[in-house]
Amino acid sequence: MIDLIGIVAVVGVVVWLFGRRRPPTRPAPEDDVTTPVDRDELEDAERELADDPDPRSLHDGWGDDEDDWGPGAA
Repeated sequence: MIDLIGIVAVVGVVVWLFGRRRPPTRPAPEDDVTTPVDRDELEDAERELADDPDPRSLHDGWGDDEDDWGPGAA
């Protein structure tokens, strides 16, 4: 009788572990791979960066209020 209870418990744990269905993941907006790349715009942006007379590092001026241009900026 103890063996039967053990077998039922093990089967129950296995079913509980492997039988749960997880909801399918929903694609995020940035996962959109169907949008074509605008090659002309990309080349223009690369050319603009290459021709920048005063290039700065990403971390130059980090935290300056005058350079804050992101969402929620005043």
